[in-house]
Amino acid sequence: MPQQLLEACRRAHREGMDFPTIWRTVLQPNRLVIRPPGHEIVDGEARIVISLSTGHKLHSRTSGFELV
Repeated sequence: MPQQLLEACRRAHREGMDFPTIWRTVLQPNRLVIRPPGHEIVDGEARIVISLSTGHKLHSRTSGFELV
């Protein structure tokens, strides 16, 4: 299921949605998301991090989303 959420985020990003809109419409209502987003610096790049109940994390970057 995390893969389906990732694909939904990627699709929304490709369609031009900004992160606040993706958060409100895709992420926040999803039962896998367990807390509000946080921030991390990875390899000198700021990322928005969304923790999932599966133990995975979604990272939002300027280039898109990835599942970690």
